[in-house]
Amino acid sequence: MAEAFILINCDMGKEKDVVEDLLAIKDIKEAQATVGIYDVVAKLESESEKDLKNTVDLEIRKIQPINYVLMLQSA
Repeated sequence: MAEAFILINCDMGKEKDVVEDLLAIKDIKEAQATVGIYDVVAKLESESEKDLKNTVDLEIRKIQPINYVLMLQSA
């Protein structure tokens, strides 16, 4: 099992919408709005590191109010 934390910057006022969209993605286990440079933090779990990257690239980055995504993989 591979896991990562996803730090997301999105349009102001769209944090709740982004959290809802993230929670609809199969491999997202948790998502919370935050305050600071990153507006949302999410926990992602997949079978492999390749699957993590594919989820970020093909699903998370397509969410419209998202401006920036940083993936931090667990060691």
